[in-house]
Amino acid sequence: MLVNDRARWLLPVLSPFLAIAAALLVGSGLIAIAGVSPLKAYSVLFTESLANYYGFSNTLTKTAPLLLTSLGILVALKAGQFNIGGEGQIYMGGLGSALVGLYVHDLPLVLHVPLALLGGFCLGGLWGLIPGYLKAIRGVNEVITTLLLNYIAQNLVSYLVSGPMKDPDAPTPYSALIDASAQLPVILPQTQTHAGILLGVLATIILWVVFARSPVGYQIETVGQNPIAARYAGISVERTIMLVMALSGGLAGLAGSGEVMGLKYRLFENFSPGYGFDAIAIAFLSRGNLAGVLLTSLFFGALRGGANVMQRSAGVPVTVVYAIQGLTVLFIAISLVLERKVVAPPQPPAPLAATTTET
Repeated sequence: MLVNDRARWLLPVLSPFLAIAAALLVGSGLIAIAGVSPLKAYSVLFTESLANYYGFSNTLTKTAPLLLTSLGILVALKAGQFNIGGEGQIYMGGLGSALVGLYVHDLPLVLHVPLALLGGFCLGGLWGLIPGYLKAIRGVNEVITTLLLNYIAQNLVSYLVSGPMKDPDAPTPYSALIDASAQLPVILPQTQTHAGILLGVLATIILWVVFARSPVGYQIETVGQNPIAARYAGISVERTIMLVMALSGGLAGLAGSGEVMGLKYRLFENFSPGYGFDAIAIAFLSRGNLAGVLLTSLFFGALRGGANVMQRSAGVPVTVVYAIQGLTVLFIAISLVLERKVVAPPQPPAPLAATTTET
């Protein structure tokens, strides 16, 4: 079935909203099964997470790592690469910042904080560069390598905070406190909201400039759309793949840096509650739009931030919110499939069958 040009333009814009609406609608059924009014539950969820000062601050705290990691995944998608390793890159970024915060001393805040962020970016970038190199030079599928590197990173951090980096007085695996000069400042008084959210917004603006105004952005998108044409245009596809995977890992690494430097002030075992996997859904839900990444990250941050409040105030289990997140991913996947079928490019008319005349 073909649709007109207006519908072909509108469907990609509307389908994320329709996916979210469908997920909330199905989620309302789950809430009703729990014996609670869906209207009351959603009212509590979004009022407390967006309209309440402390609730909104909690939402921003959850949004910061989601935003940075989903930006990283989006950068890889722009070049046609699927980075499933955001979770592992978060852990490596947290490790890089923790190393700088713990073992580099006597620096002023204006130097120590950027250096610790750089440590997180570089170590996360290295973790992204490994599958980028394997894909570009060896032809190894990046989905497999990024996925497997998640487990290596998580277990590496667990080993370090259980042994070499463990605080001697710690009852559970975690490191000592990083230096105060390496801690991100709090931007909302009497809350845990730190400057990591500003870092995410700044990264969004920079990426918009890169993709809208710079040759590098043009090269990345050209490789993503048609690597064969990119080669004919003189663009190094291999170098571009390694660049975007390193940048993707670096942005996810900054998400881990924010968790260590702005929230926990030390390196914990299992400190990420799955931000890297949520970010995959956010990147796909936003359809390659940077403003969409920002808004969708805020939506997922509100879900995470308001889940416990909804459980306390409305009696709805936290698992219902996680189910809504999963349903959102499911419906956006369905919308992608339907969109390909509905918004189909016009097909050229079939050639007339050759006829033969018998004599």
